[in-house]
Formats: sequence, structure tokens, C-alpha cells
Amino acid sequence: MKKIVGSALGAVVVLGVLSTAGAWYTGQQLPAVLETSIKQANEDMGKTLPALGLSATIELVSLERQLFSSNARYRIQFAGSLDGESPSNFEWFVTDHIEHGPFPLSRLQALKLLPVMATSNYALERGPELEKWFASSQGGAPLQGQVSLGYDRSMSGNLRVQPLQMALDEQTQIDFSGLQIDFDSSANVEAISANGVMDSFKVTSTLSTDESMRLEFKGLDLTSNSRKGVSDFYLGQNEVRLQQIELQVGENAPILFKDFVQRDETSEADQQLSARYSYDIGMVSYQGTDIGSSQMLWTVKNLDAAALKSMIELYGTLLQSGKVDTESGMPELTDAQTAQFKTDLEKLLAGKPGLALEKLAFKTANGESSFSFGLDLDKPVSFDLPAPELAKQLIAQLDAKLLVSKAMIADVIGVQATLAGETDKEAIAQQAAMVGEMASGMAVASELAVVQGQDISSSLHYANDQVTFNGKQMTVEQFVALAMSSGGGLAGMAPETPAEEMLLEESEAQSPIQ
Repeated sequence: MKKIVGSALGAVVVLGVLSTAGAWYTGQQLPAVLETSIKQANEDMGKTLPALGLSATIELVSLERQLFSSNARYRIQFAGSLDGESPSNFEWFVTDHIEHGPFPLSRLQALKLLPVMATSNYALERGPELEKWFASSQGGAPLQGQVSLGYDRSMSGNLRVQPLQMALDEQTQIDFSGLQIDFDSSANVEAISANGVMDSFKVTSTLSTDESMRLEFKGLDLTSNSRKGVSDFYLGQNEVRLQQIELQVGENAPILFKDFVQRDETSEADQQLSARYSYDIGMVSYQGTDIGSSQMLWTVKNLDAAALKSMIELYGTLLQSGKVDTESGMPELTDAQTAQFKTDLEKLLAGKPGLALEKLAFKTANGESSFSFGLDLDKPVSFDLPAPELAKQLIAQLDAKLLVSKAMIADVIGVQATLAGETDKEAIAQQAAMVGEMASGMAVASELAVVQGQDISSSLHYANDQVTFNGKQMTVEQFVALAMSSGGGLAGMAPETPAEEMLLEESEAQSPIQ
């Protein structure tokens, strides 16, 4: 027994010595580690923030070293404006209690036993510009968190935004439940993963009509997994989920958007970037009635990474210098900047980039309507060509398709009637069917769409100066003439138009809903 106790005490002593030696080593290395980390953070912000019209720098103001811990203070200086109209300069101070490794006390208390170089416990410092934010947050510093730095320079930690209730102005009030984000990153932030949760965020505002407006987001979950690619862009997947978005104006019943999901994915191959962006709404409801679900999917492809990076940096420089018109968003370029932009644009177009709205759909109980659009670009021989010839060379291919389900039209008409207080289901069904047939008749009469079974559809394909419209081949000039004549005829349709007059008379005579 004495041997066992002696061995245990010896292990504790050895561990204590190693911990003390590790803490002393960390204290010696800390200034250099902080300097390197701050330099890297400033470089990263210098690459990304200018594209938003902002700049920020971090500075170590003070560092007090002790054996087992140190206290640091940082200054973060901001310049620029997110809205492009109200440039401002301000600064925040952050206090940081740094526990030296290899076994910081806070990690041992949380049963995290792997050794680390240091653990940072940071918090936003109170100041005159932040007094309102601090007063509205009843949990101490409104922004705080913890980060552990590994011996391989990897990091893991969290960021916490405390709950707050705050009046932005006389008309607008914010009620926020708080947000926590947990993250991990490899050395030099080459790869990042993060997870975040928020219960609710509510904005209440008084409109100019003296009506109130309430917008509330509930049940937020976010995940992110990304890494730096060869081009220095972050690649990977991000996802944001919301259980419900609620919008209410005045005393009207709120509109509910349930199960909202936003995803994006960025990839890189052969120095070209591609991306997908999807937005899904599981259900739209009003007055307790489910109306339908919605989906939108965008894709971009073949973006030359170097050219895109150069264009983003140029635009960021112009934003910071106030050389972008706040109303039109158009930049004011010098001759040298114009030449640079032209070179980047030519390189970007040489890669044959493409943009597509692959799907914009709305689905009800019995039908789904959708629209898709795709545009592939190419590099023209010259940008000095006449506009028609330039457009012809710029557009390598264009595709568009519209599909409207008559069953979906009937569902929507039925929901409208139900919300209006109608209770005769048979009468509602008859009215919905007649509206669907009327839409079909107008589509055929306009020559801009065709009827295929229970769907009204229209398709367009353009390539090599030729158009295929609803299966018929024609020249661009012929298509423009058809669109103008058909569109004008559709817009000018009046009850005296025989086809529509017949439909309207039939509808009015047979409709049981008045």
C-alpha cells in the first residue's frame, strides 16, 4: 500500500513539475505567439473586408505575464461603412485572461484533459460607444468566448453573444435570445468547422402608417465546414436552418415560413470556382392554412479564380476610397483601373462562366409550378463591337423554361376562397377549375405558351444566333417580333376579345361564388 501511495504522490509531483515547466515555457513563448496570430488575423481581414467597404486591424495594447496565466488587452479599429453612405471610424477594446498550458484550469474543470499551449478567455470591454449594448445585455459582456491554442497552432473554442433587449430607435425594438458558436480550426486557419444555435431573434417596428410590424426568427442551427483552396478562397459547405420565420403586419394574422433551409457549397478545379446556393421553405401558412412549399436553386460555374479575386480586390479598394456611387452602385474608375478591370473581365469570360437559376418552384397539395433559367457566357472578339454583335458573342447559350400546373392554380384559388370565408367545397372546386381553363386559353391565345396535359409550359433555347421557342426554330428577329406582337396582344386583351369574352361569360354564368 505504501508503495502504491508513494507512486501516486510521485506521479502528482511529476505532473505538477511538468505543468509548472509547461506554464513557464508558455509564458516565454506567448508574446511571439500573440504577435504571429495578430499579424495573420490582420492579413486575413485585409483580404476579405475591403470587398464589403470595411477595414479592421487588431493591435496588442498590453500584456502582463505571470507564471500560470497572463492578461492581455487588444484594440480593434474599424473604418468604412456597410451601407456605403455613412463612413465612420470606431474602436473596440477586448480583455483577455490567458491560462498557460499544458493543463489550463478551466479545461480540467470541463474534463478536457488533452494538453494545449494556452486557453484564452476573452470579453468585449465596456466603453462609451458600447454603453447602450452593455446596458441592454444583462449577462455581463455582450460578446465573449473562449479559445484554446494547441501546440500545432490549431484552435478550438466558442463565441457567445449574450441575450439582449434593445431599442434601436423610437420605432424599432430588438429582442434577442443570444447566440453561441462553437468552432475548430487547423493551423493558420487553413480549415474551419463551426456549429451555432439561437432560440429566437425578434424585431418589432412601427411603420409610417402607424401600424406595427413584427418579424421573428425561431430555432436557428448553423453548420460550416470549409478549407482554403489553391486560389485562397474558402471552399466547402455551409448550412443555415430555421424552424420558423414569422411575419405580422398590424392586426393581420401572421404569415409563417416553416422549416427554412439555406445551403451553399463552393468547389474548385483547375483554378476555376463553382458554387451551388439553395433555399428551401418547407411550408408557407396563413391563418392556420397550409398553402405550399417553395424551393430555389442557383449555380455558378467556371469562374476563373485569379480574375475573380483581382476584381473583388479592385471593387473593395473603390468602396473604401468612396469611388462607388451609392445609388447606382457603379464604380468610378481611373484609366489604369479600367484597363485592369478589362483584363480581368476578358480572363473571366475566357473560362466560359455560367449562371443558372436551376429551379424556382412552388408546390401545393396537388401540383407544382416552376421556372428555370441558364446563361453561358463567352469572350467576345472585342468589346468595341456594336451592341447587337457584342451581345451575340457574349451569350454562348441561353435556356429558359416555365411550367405552370393547373392543379396548383386550383389549389391556390381554393386557399384564397377558404381564407375569404367560403365553405362550399364543390363551388370552390368549380371556380378553381374554370380559372385554370381560363389561364390555359389565354396562354394559347397569346402564342407564348402551350398546354401539355395539365400543365401550361413555355421553353426557350438560344445558341449560335438561333432561337428554339416552344419547339419551333426561328431567327432572333422573328422571336422578338413574335414576343412583341403576342405580348402586346395579351396586355391589350379586353372583354371584347372573342376567346376571353366567351370564357368570362361562361365563368360568370356558371360560377356559384359571387
